[in-house]
Parts: sequence; structure tokens; C-alpha cells
Amino acid sequence: MSTPLPSNSQAQRDAGDYLRESLVRQKLVQRICGQAVIYFGAFIVAVSLYKFVSAFSLDVSPWPELQLGVAGLLLAFLGNFLRRSTFLKSLLSEFSPSARASRSLLMLILALFIMGSVVLFKLSVQDVLRYKRLLGEGGILEYLQALILFTSAWVSWLISRDLWRRLLMRLHGAIYGIIALGMLFVGLEELAWGQVLFGWRTPDNIAALNAQNQTTIHNLEFFQDYLDMNLFLVSALILVLVLWRPSFGLFKARSSREDVIPVGTFFLPRYFWPLFFCAAFLSYFVATRSATALVLNIDQEWAELMLYLSFGLGLLRTYVLLANPSGRQNG
Repeated sequence: MSTPLPSNSQAQRDAGDYLRESLVRQKLVQRICGQAVIYFGAFIVAVSLYKFVSAFSLDVSPWPELQLGVAGLLLAFLGNFLRRSTFLKSLLSEFSPSARASRSLLMLILALFIMGSVVLFKLSVQDVLRYKRLLGEGGILEYLQALILFTSAWVSWLISRDLWRRLLMRLHGAIYGIIALGMLFVGLEELAWGQVLFGWRTPDNIAALNAQNQTTIHNLEFFQDYLDMNLFLVSALILVLVLWRPSFGLFKARSSREDVIPVGTFFLPRYFWPLFFCAAFLSYFVATRSATALVLNIDQEWAELMLYLSFGLGLLRTYVLLANPSGRQNG
């Protein structure tokens, strides 16, 4: 016996509920983006003040550290702007046909901006050792990576909870829970589990095995010969998958509420390709040690930043789209 179709009034109520939920999520995601930038700016200001005070005891000029503080203040103002930006709110809309085109353009601009930043950093910092210090362990780029990873872990946990509780999709919820833990783990690794912040001495038994004398796993000597090439292979593989967009049966699912979950909800959209292309481009030269006069080993930090940023933006997109699981997606 067939199940009766829902009445028009019920369908309208469901559509209204989905619309309200989508708007709530757009505002939440906008707040997450703004707060993340504000927290990062505040953190940069705190680090700048700490280094400013420490410079007096080290008998070095403290004034250059204030430049970092100014950058932190600018980031805090930017985050406050993002929280209230109508442009960002429209960019997150899944109901606006023009939003997808805007997001596609934004990804291209973002990739070009990051690559332009690479060039500007290299031109403005002529000293190679100083350039490596800026991007290396304890540098501003590493803090930014950690911020993106921790924010991504939070969003992935929100997705996991949504899939588990509201849509009753236990397997998918568990997968995103594991992703959240993975993001948290990588973020802690980037900060050397707090050693970058608090500066404790690496135990001798770990220092003997660690290429960078840190309390980390990914810098162990065993992994050093494979990290750069693996980063390139992962970037290239994801670039191919993003452009190809295969449909895996695992994600073709219905929730227990009979909502059809489109496959595209769980996959990175095709317009993310510029970020992955630039990440693969940089990581190729790092892995192959070609063009060493232009691309240094430390430039893999830029590639990692673009990978983390792509995953974070993809998770934000998934969280917004899950508000209307059976609706038409604009990507």
C-alpha cells in the first residue's frame, strides 16, 4: 500500500521550516567566520604584546613587534565587519542563484590573493632566514593554520551532531565526528601540542627522533622523507576529485526522516579548484626540489594553508546545506 503524499499545507510548512533553519545557519556560519577572525586578531595582539615586553629583557628593539600588533587589530576589525556584512550573508545563501557565481569568483580571488601574498612576502623579506622564521614554527602562518583547523573541527562537530540527532544518519554522523577529531589533532600538531605557545623544552628521547626538535608526531625523522611528496600527491588527488566530482554510493543516502540527501552536500564543489591547484603547484616544486631559487621548502606552509582553508570552507558549506537536505542546491 503506497504512502499518501503530504498535503500542500504540510509541504508549505516543511518548506518554511527549512527556510528558517537555513537562515539561522547562514547567520551562525557568518558569526563563526567573524568570531574566528576576531579571536585570531586578539591572539596576534596578545603575542605581539608578549614579544614587545620580552624584547626589553633580551636587549633588542621592541618596536618591530608592534607592527604585528597593528596587524592583529586590523584583523579584529575585519572580523567584526564580517559578522555584520550583508555581502557575506548573501554569499552564504543557498537560495540565491547568483550566490554560486559569487562563491566561484571568491575562490579564484582567494587563491590569487594567497599566491600574491607568497610573492609579496618573498619580495619584502629579502633575508631567507627571516622569511623562514616568519613562516616556520611559531610564525603567523602556523597560527592561522591552527585557527582554521580548530574552527573546522568545531563545524565538523556541528555537522556530526546534526546528522546524528536531527537527520538520524548515524554512520555519516560518526564519519564527521572522526573528521572533527582529526582536524583537532592536526591543529594541535601544528602548535606542537602547545609547545609553540608555552615554549617548554622537548624531552631528550623525543628530540633525538624529531627533525625540528619539537613535541610533534609529523616531524619525526621517519616521516620527513615522505611529507613533501605526500602533500603534493594529496593536493593533486583532491584536485582531480574536485574537478571530476565522482558519486560514491556511501553518501547516496536517505535520512530516517525520508529526506533525500544530495550527494553534492558532502563533497567539495568544483569551484574550489583554484585553491587545490595552487596547493598542488607549490607542493610540487617543494617535493621535487626544483626551482629552489624561487620556491623554498618552507613554502609548503602556504600549500597546507590552502588545503586547510578549502576543507574548512567545504565544511561550512555542508553545514548550511544540511538545513534543507531535500532542497535544490546552488552549490
